[in-house]
Amino acid sequence: MFSQPISLKFLYFLVLISSVTCISKHPVLIVVSFDAFRYNFFETENLPYMQLIKTKGTHAEYLYNVFPTKTFPNHHSIATGVFPEVHGVIGNSYYDPEIKKVMKMGPGMYNYNDRVKPIWRWNEDQGNGRYSGTFMWPGGDYSYQGKNITYSVGFQAGYDWKKRVDQVIKWILDPDKPANLVMLYFEEPDTHGHAFGPNSVIIKDLLEKLDNITGYLHAQLEHHNLSDKVNVVQLSDHGMTAVSPPFFINITQYITNGTYEWAGASPAIQIIPHEGHEDIIYSALKKGSKENGHFKVYKKSEYLDRWHYKNNPRSPPILVMADEGYALDDLIISAPQYAKKYNFTLTNQSEFGVHGYDYTVKDMHPYFMAIGPKIKKETKVDPFNTVDLFNLFCAILEISPTKNNGSSTPASHVLAAAGPGKYSVGTILMMSIGGVLVALLLVSLAVVFTLMAIKRQQNITTAAALNKRFPQTFQNYIEAQHLLEPEEA
Repeated sequence: MFSQPISLKFLYFLVLISSVTCISKHPVLIVVSFDAFRYNFFETENLPYMQLIKTKGTHAEYLYNVFPTKTFPNHHSIATGVFPEVHGVIGNSYYDPEIKKVMKMGPGMYNYNDRVKPIWRWNEDQGNGRYSGTFMWPGGDYSYQGKNITYSVGFQAGYDWKKRVDQVIKWILDPDKPANLVMLYFEEPDTHGHAFGPNSVIIKDLLEKLDNITGYLHAQLEHHNLSDKVNVVQLSDHGMTAVSPPFFINITQYITNGTYEWAGASPAIQIIPHEGHEDIIYSALKKGSKENGHFKVYKKSEYLDRWHYKNNPRSPPILVMADEGYALDDLIISAPQYAKKYNFTLTNQSEFGVHGYDYTVKDMHPYFMAIGPKIKKETKVDPFNTVDLFNLFCAILEISPTKNNGSSTPASHVLAAAGPGKYSVGTILMMSIGGVLVALLLVSLAVVFTLMAIKRQQNITTAAALNKRFPQTFQNYIEAQHLLEPEEA
């Protein structure tokens, strides 16, 4: 059937063309979070890759995040589009009144409201070849509504940054289940920021590394011919401010040990009075607040409505909030621990990173930028709320959003004008040609293998027939083929 072997160059060309079809038929989105990357870190001028992406795509000067400005509540509001009082992740830790225990990271923290679906779960629920992945994203490796997503990696301290990016690319290029949504998390500059403060040389070095990993991500997208097919949103959950030991406040001096439980961390400490001690503890803390002048005390009924924090049984009966630039008892305890862990001398000039203040504090603002085929080019939008991001993600993925607390207006400002379809004419043509050529290649290979199998079977039949007709064994069927003629010949 084939007079000449298939050209190796032609096969290589087919492989290159077929790579176009190795991504999802749906729009592809990567969401990258740099924990505690403050909006004005760009002023360091040590972020050339990030600055380039920011300029080429769409960005906002900052975002308004949710209260408290802590990692777990904010990442889950980004992922769900609802406030902490709705999704139930009201802090990095909280006191559970049902089991009477302080709860930390775990599935119980995230599975409070079964009606709330994070974007990775919602994306896969739409079916039709949609697959999600989460890489160390807070809460991303737990099941929701009793189901896990296709790809997930839980938090692993010290996981190589480039390997994280490489795995994300592999998920997107998976030939069987190509991911069309991946949430990628980096724990810096938060981890070292707590120990050294946001103004330290350590953090400046980390910012350069985060810039480099941004460059690496986009270089890998370019290398795999994905830059014009993958949308990338880069953001953070909150910012960070510096606090020194002279600004640590001991609030427990005002209340009696053994009459309360507490959870959370500076600057927002949750106080859970034991039964019968509510009024005594509240009054004592209010008195201390007046004496000290740098922290406030709230009953649950006094929580600000704009916090969207009070309407949840996990919200504490009393909340103590330090003023900006101040911290509470937990940092009095942890500061010496940081000094020991990182081998530095603790002084009154030592700076530590703190976040969790009201989202109106500018140092708490996160950053936002996006680039890709569905994103406007060279555009700056007004600051918007992080709960609006869910609607933006859904718009990029071309799925209808679930009920949420966000607005769809920011998405309309970020997204490029819709074309006639999901892909450009050139992309559609390439995918069509690639699909046809791959199909032809597979059919051709199937025909070749079938002919080879038939030929082999003929060889076996020939040898058997010859051995039957002649008293010797013919190993070379070609040499003796002429002997196997019809009897009448």
